[in-house]
Amino acid sequence: MNIKNILLTSAAPIVALGLGVALLTPGSTEGYSTIGGSLSQTQRDFRTYNNFTDAAANNNQTADGNFPGHQGAVMAIWKASIEWGSELHGDGNGDPHQPGGLGSGGANFDPSMQGEATQVGGTNDNIHSEISGSSGGVLAFTETPISNGWRIRYYEGWTWHDGPGTNISGIDLQGVACHEYGHALGLGHTTTNGATMFPSISGSGVGQRSLSTDDMNGVQAVYGVKAANKPLITGYTVNGGQITVLGSGFDAINNQVWFTQKNKGGNGVPIKVSNLTSNGSTIVVNVPGTAGMGDIQVRRNNTSHSGLSNAWPFDPGTSGQICGVTQYGLGLGGANIGALATASTPTLGTTMSLVASGFVGSSAGQAIFSLSQATIPLLGGTLVLDYLNPVATLPFGTSLGFGVIAVPLPSDPALAYLTVYAQAGVLDAGQAQGWAFSNGLEVILCP
Repeated sequence: MNIKNILLTSAAPIVALGLGVALLTPGSTEGYSTIGGSLSQTQRDFRTYNNFTDAAANNNQTADGNFPGHQGAVMAIWKASIEWGSELHGDGNGDPHQPGGLGSGGANFDPSMQGEATQVGGTNDNIHSEISGSSGGVLAFTETPISNGWRIRYYEGWTWHDGPGTNISGIDLQGVACHEYGHALGLGHTTTNGATMFPSISGSGVGQRSLSTDDMNGVQAVYGVKAANKPLITGYTVNGGQITVLGSGFDAINNQVWFTQKNKGGNGVPIKVSNLTSNGSTIVVNVPGTAGMGDIQVRRNNTSHSGLSNAWPFDPGTSGQICGVTQYGLGLGGANIGALATASTPTLGTTMSLVASGFVGSSAGQAIFSLSQATIPLLGGTLVLDYLNPVATLPFGTSLGFGVIAVPLPSDPALAYLTVYAQAGVLDAGQAQGWAFSNGLEVILCP
C-alpha cells in the first residue's frame, strides 16, 4: 500500500499533499513523476462519503447544471476529479478560478462519478472521506493499490472549504482533492512549483484546482495522449424514459452507456446498459430505473484506456441543462438547419440566428417552434416536432439554399434551460408533393 499526502507551505500553515512512497520514477525532463500502474476501465469510479464535520465543507448549496444533483463537498470533489478528464465537462463551467473550463487532462482518462458512499470503505473502494485527528502539516493522503483501486482521506484537523469562490477561509477542498486524485490515477509528486502535483501548497490551495502543463504531461504519460478515435459525447436529447446520446467515435455494435447510480451507497460500479448499436454518432438507450443525476459515458467495444468516452453531465429529468443547439432527425431533399457559428448560443433576451441550408431553388418557407418532438409524416417528408402545438411559427422570405431566420428570444429568466424544437420547410417543386423539410434542432435556452 502506497500512501501520499499533501503539505501547506509558507505564511499559511504548511500543508502536505505529500507522498510517502518509495517508488518514484522520473517521468521526463520536466518535473512530473509516476508511482507505477494505472486505473483500468474497471477502476474509473469515484464516490464521496460526506462525513466532513466543518460547515464550510458543505456551504455551497447552489445547484449547477454541469454537476446535477449534488452540492457541497460532493460537488467540490466531483469538480476536482473531472479536471483530470480528457475534455471539458459539459460546457466546462462551474469554477470561477478556471475561465478555460473544467476538464484539462487531454489524456485517455475520464473518471466515472458514482455519487455518495455511506461509509469510509476499504483501501481499494475509490472513496473520498474525512478522517479524524491530524498529522502535523499533512492535509490529506491517498492509499493506492492503483490497479485495484484507492482511498483518499482528509484530516479533520483542518477547516475544509467547498468553494466555488476563491476567497477561501481555510483549505480549499477542491484543490487538495485534485492533487490527491492525481495520486490515485498513478502520478507522484512533481518538482515543478505551482503545479497541481507539487508536494505542498501555499495559502488555501485554490491554485491546485487547475492542471498545469506539467500535470497534463504526467497524466498523458500514464494513459496516453487522447486518441483520435476515443469516443466523444457532445450532448444528449431526452424523449420520455429514453435518451439519444450524441457524439462521435461510437462502434457499430456492442457499445455500453454508463450512468451514475441514483441512490447513495452501492459498490461504485457504474449503471451500465450494454449491447447498444450506433451509426457512429448517436446511441439510443432506455434510462435504467437505478440511474440518477450525475454523468453519462460511452464505452465502445474496447477495454483500453481510449475505449471510454469523456464524462457528460446528465439529469434524467431534463436535457442536462447544458444550453446550446443540437441537430436531430433527417431533412427531405437534403435540407438542413443549423445555428450560425457566430450566434450559436441561444441566450435569453437576444436574437438567435438559424441557417436553413440545402434547399433547392428560391422559395418562401416557414419555421415552426414547438415544446415537443414528434414523428409526423407530412407532404412526403417528416415533421420531427409537434406542429399542432407550436410556440411560434415564423414565415420567411426566399431561400437560395442559405436562408437566415432571425428568432427573437424572450428575456424571462424563468425560461432558462427550457428546451424548444425547431424545423423549417419550403415550397420545392422538385419534391413529389411540392415541399422540402429540414432536419430538427433541439434548442436549450441559455440564461
